[in-house]
Amino acid sequence: MKSIAKRIHRAIFAVSLISVCVMVLTILIVNEDLEQTMLQVEFAEERNFFLGRNEENVPVTWETANLTIVYVPAQAPLPATLPAVFNDLAPDFSGEITRGAETFLVAIGPTEQGRLYIAKNITHFEDRESLFMTALGVIIIGMMLLTLLLAVFSSRRIVNPLRRLADEISGVPVGQNMPRLALNYQDVELHTVAETFNRFLGELESFVKREQSLLNLASHELRTPIAVISGALDIVERRDQLTEADRATISRIRRAANEMGVNINMLLNLARHSGTRAQTSTSSLIALTEQTLEDLDALYDAKQRVTLSAPAAIDISADPIMVQMLLRNLIQNALQHTTHDIQIRLSPGLIQIVDQGAGLTLEQQAILGGSKRLNQERSPLGGLGLYIVTLMCEQLQWELEIAETNVNGTVIHIRTEKNDNPKKP
Repeated sequence: MKSIAKRIHRAIFAVSLISVCVMVLTILIVNEDLEQTMLQVEFAEERNFFLGRNEENVPVTWETANLTIVYVPAQAPLPATLPAVFNDLAPDFSGEITRGAETFLVAIGPTEQGRLYIAKNITHFEDRESLFMTALGVIIIGMMLLTLLLAVFSSRRIVNPLRRLADEISGVPVGQNMPRLALNYQDVELHTVAETFNRFLGELESFVKREQSLLNLASHELRTPIAVISGALDIVERRDQLTEADRATISRIRRAANEMGVNINMLLNLARHSGTRAQTSTSSLIALTEQTLEDLDALYDAKQRVTLSAPAAIDISADPIMVQMLLRNLIQNALQHTTHDIQIRLSPGLIQIVDQGAGLTLEQQAILGGSKRLNQERSPLGGLGLYIVTLMCEQLQWELEIAETNVNGTVIHIRTEKNDNPKKP
C-alpha cells in the first residue's frame, strides 16, 4: 500500500526535475546558437573588412593574436610558409578544429579573384563555455537538492493534516457513546470529512442502541414461545395417550424446538459479546469437547457416532462458553447431515472435524468462507448454523478453513490462537 506523502513527494520532485531539465536544455541551445551567431557575424565582418582593403592580385598573409588570414590570388601558388593552422585542410573547408590546446574556427573558400583562408582562435570562448558548463552543473545539483528538500517539506505539510485526521478516526473506540472528531481544520475538504464522519458516528450510535433494544426484547419474546412449546410437549407426553407415530412426531417437534432454542441463545450471546471484550480464561479443550458431546448425546447419540482423539491434554485461552457453543454447532451440523461416524481430532492449535457425509454445497462453502452473508429470505436450516460458526470464529479470532469437501465427506480445520500450549501429562 503506497503512502500519499511519498506520492506527493515524488510528484513534486518529478515536476521540478522536468522543469529544471527543460530550463537547462533551453539555456544550452540558446547559448550554443548565440555563440555560433556571434562567431559567424565576426567572421563575415573580418572577411568583408579584409577584402575591401586588399589588392586582389597581391598575395597576403596576416596574423594577429586571435586571427590568421591568408589571401592567394587566382593562378598563384600557395605560400611556402602557410600558417600551420591550415595544414591538411580541404580547399573548401568550414568548421572547428583543434591544434594542440587551442581551438580554431576555420573557413576556406574562393573569392572573385582568388582564395581566402581565415582562422579565428576561439580558445577563450571554449574556456568560457567550459566554465559556464561547470557553473551550470553546480547550479543544477544545487537546484536538485533544493527541490528535493522542498518536495519533502511540501508533502509533509500537505499530508500532516490528513494523517492527523486518519489517526483521530483510527483512535475512535467502538461503543454506544463514541467521541466526536475535532472540526478545527483549516482545509475545507478535511473539515467536511470530519463533519461527515461525526454524522456517521451519530447514526451508528443510534443503530447500536436500536440493536441493543431489539436484543433485550428478543431475549424474552423469542424464548417464551419455545418454553411454551416445550411445556406443552411435556404435558402431552405425561398424558401417555400417544401412539408410536405420535411419539415420533412429538420427538421431532421437541428436537426442532430445542435446536431453535440453542440457535437463539447462540445468536443472543454473540450479539451481546459484540463490542465488548470476551471473558477469557484457561480451559481444557478436551473437557469442553466431552461436555459438548454429553449435551448432544440425548438428541443425536453423539457418544456412539463421534470419536474423539487427542494425543495430549490441551489448554486454550478463550471464552469457554463461546468455545463450547462453537463445538456444539459444528458437531451438531455434522450429526444432522450424515448418518456415518464422525471424528474429532484435537491437537495444539488445531481442531479437526471429519465426517463422511455428501460434502458441503457451494452455498455452504461460501458461508463458511466468509464470502457470502446469510440470506434472510431463503436460507436453509443448516445455513444459519454455519453462519453462527463464522460469527463465533470471528469473535474468538480463530481461523476456519475447509480443508476438504467432496462426496466422500468433509474435513474442517479450526486454527486456534497461537499461544495454545499442550499440557504435559
